[in-house]
Amino acid sequence: MVKLKYYSKRYIFVPEDYDLKYAYRALLILAPIAIAVMYTESMLIPSLPTIAKDFNVNSATVSWVLTAYLISGVVANPIVGKLGDIYGKKRILVYVMVIYTVAVTLNGFAPNFTSFIIFRTIQGIGLGMFPLAFSLIREEFPPHLVPRAQGIVSAMFGIGSAISLPIAATIAQDIGWQYNYHIVIPFVILLTYLTSKYIRESKYTNPNSKIDYIGAGILGSSLALMTTAFSEAPTWGWLSLDFLFTMFLGLILFIIFVIYETKVPYPLISIGLLREKNVLAANIAAFVAGFGIFMAYQAITYLLEIPNPVGFNLDILSTGLSMMPISIMQMVGALFASRLILRSGTKFVITISSLILSFFYFVLGLIAPSGSSAGLSNVIIFAALATLGAAMLNVVLINILTFSVERRVLGIATGMNTVFRLIGGAFGPSIAGSLISTYYIYLVYPLPLNGQGMFLPVKLPSDYAFQLTFFISAAAGLLMAVIGSMTRDIRIRGTRVSQ
Repeated sequence: MVKLKYYSKRYIFVPEDYDLKYAYRALLILAPIAIAVMYTESMLIPSLPTIAKDFNVNSATVSWVLTAYLISGVVANPIVGKLGDIYGKKRILVYVMVIYTVAVTLNGFAPNFTSFIIFRTIQGIGLGMFPLAFSLIREEFPPHLVPRAQGIVSAMFGIGSAISLPIAATIAQDIGWQYNYHIVIPFVILLTYLTSKYIRESKYTNPNSKIDYIGAGILGSSLALMTTAFSEAPTWGWLSLDFLFTMFLGLILFIIFVIYETKVPYPLISIGLLREKNVLAANIAAFVAGFGIFMAYQAITYLLEIPNPVGFNLDILSTGLSMMPISIMQMVGALFASRLILRSGTKFVITISSLILSFFYFVLGLIAPSGSSAGLSNVIIFAALATLGAAMLNVVLINILTFSVERRVLGIATGMNTVFRLIGGAFGPSIAGSLISTYYIYLVYPLPLNGQGMFLPVKLPSDYAFQLTFFISAAAGLLMAVIGSMTRDIRIRGTRVSQ
C-alpha cells in the first residue's frame, strides 16, 4: 500500500513500510563513512613517491601500497557481503569498522615497508563496509529515492578526497605522512559508535547460506601472484622465466577458481547471479572501471611530482592542491548521475559516462608527455573531466545492480560488484607502476658538492610511460561504453522500477 506524505516541501508517494525520517537519519550516519575512508585513502596519493623514498623501494614496488589493500578487499568483500546476508548487515558492518580502526592505528606506526603492507592488507577488509552500507540504504529508501541516496553516498567519496588532499598534503609535508593516520583515528571510532547505536538491523537475511573460504583463498592467491608478476616485471624482465611462470601460475589458479565456483553449493562469486544480463554487465564494467581509474590515478601523481622536463616537479602539498579539482569533480559527477538516472535511465548514463572517461583520458595521453610543456592547468582540467565520467559510472553501476537482484541476496550482489571493481583496481596501479619503471630515461642534473658542481644522471619515467598508461585507461573506458550499450535499461518512476 502507498501513502501520500508531505516531505521536503512537496508531496511524494511512499510505501507504508518505509520510514523516511529514519532513512535520512541513517544516510547521515552511513554517508560520512565514505568520507572517512576516502580521506584515509586519498591522503596517501600525493605521498606515494615520498613513501617509496622513505622505505627505499621503487615505483613498481610502492604500488603495493594500493594493490595489497585492494587484493585484501577483493577477498574480504564477498565474505563480508555474505556474512551480512546471514547474520545481519548492520552487525557485520560494525565488526568490519572495528577491524578497520585497528588497522588504521597500526599503519601509522609501521616500522618498515613489509609491516606497512601487512597492516594495509588488514585495512583492506574495511572495503567490505561499502556493500553493506549500500545494501542498508537500498532497503530503507523507496525505489525512486534510491538513486539520490546512493548518489549522495558516492558524492561523499569526492568530499573525502577533496578535504584530504590539501589537509593531508600539508601534514605530510610538515610533519610526515604517518601523522595522517593518527589524526583520522578518532573520527573512525566515532562513526563506529554511531553506526552501532543508531543504525537498525537489516530486515532481510538469508541464514541458510554458507561462506566459501576455499574459493576466497584460491582467488586471493591467484590475484597476489599476478599482481606480483606485474610489479616485479621491470626487475625480472617482461619475458623472463620468473615473470612468465608467476603469471602462468596465477592464471591457472584463477581458472581453477572459476571451475570450483561452478561446483560448490555456496560460491564466493555466484555464477547464477552472473547469468542475469545486467548483473554480468555491471560486474564486467566495474572491473574495467577499477582498472582504468586506479591506473590513471597513480600515473597522474607521479607526473605531477617528478622533475622537469618530464613532470611538473611539485612537492606533496602542491600536488594535493592541484588534485583538488579532480576530487571535487568526483562529487559533482556522483550527484549529477543520480539525477540523470531518474530522467534518462541507466543505459544512457553508463554509456555517456564511459565515453566521457575514455575521451578525456585519451586527450591526457596526447598532452601529458613532456608534462611541463603541456601546462599544469591543462593536465588537471582533463584529468578532472575524466573523473567526472568515472564518478557517474560508479553511481550508475550500483543502481543497475541493486535494482536487478532480489533483496535477500543484495549483500552478495553488491559485494561481488565491489570484488570485480577491486580486481581491476588491483591490476591498474600495478601495471601503471610497472610501466613507469620499465620505460625511463636518464637526465643529467647539476649537483652542488663542497662548493663544486657535479653532474649526475637521474633516472626518470619517460614520456612514453605516461602516454601508454593514459591510452590504456582510455581504451578501458571505450570498452565500458560497449558493455553499457548491451545492458537492459532500468527506469525509475515514482515507486515503480521498469526494465
